[in-house]
Amino acid sequence: MNRYGQMTLNHSRRHRPDAYSLIPDPAAFFAATGDEISAMISATRDDLLGPMRPDETPEEYRIRSYQALATAEELTLAAHPLLQPETTLATEEDWSEDQDLAHRFEVLAEINRAIHTDQ
Repeated sequence: MNRYGQMTLNHSRRHRPDAYSLIPDPAAFFAATGDEISAMISATRDDLLGPMRPDETPEEYRIRSYQALATAEELTLAAHPLLQPETTLATEEDWSEDQDLAHRFEVLAEINRAIHTDQ
């Protein structure tokens, strides 16, 4: 099991106990999930990275590749349904007034714009 499989297994045990209890073979399920997440991250990284730019050195391309990988990992893990807490019938928290969260989304949007305008 890769690190993403272990991450989803640990998260599910802790934050999704009802769903976790319904999985007949957690080791196999989360091993497969980890492989899927790894493939999604690689595909997203490749999309973000694109080909080597004109006048870009191999070292610059390598550094940009690491940056794209970190962004792809964050985007993929944040959106993956198994890494979300179980929803309950209780009232959901309203995050619209959270200034830190709003700032984080602004920074992510700025990063996204920078990635797409540099190509």
